[in-house]
Amino acid sequence: MKDEDYNIPEDQDYTSAVSAYDCTGLIPAGTVHEKELEAYKELYPFGAPDMSSQEIAQMREKNKKDASDTAK
Repeated sequence: MKDEDYNIPEDQDYTSAVSAYDCTGLIPAGTVHEKELEAYKELYPFGAPDMSSQEIAQMREKNKKDASDTAK
């Protein structure tokens, strides 16, 4: 079948939609156990990436600097 068989305009690009490749609905409710959360993350990596202690320290320093610049 061709796109015109589905009535899809040629200029419509669904691959750039925000949730086109997202795994929405992976966790229907909050997790209770850490092992359950780890199992979900094995299926689909999500959430904030793990940061090294050096990256965390750099982020905190930047936040302090930004806060002091804003207060001025």
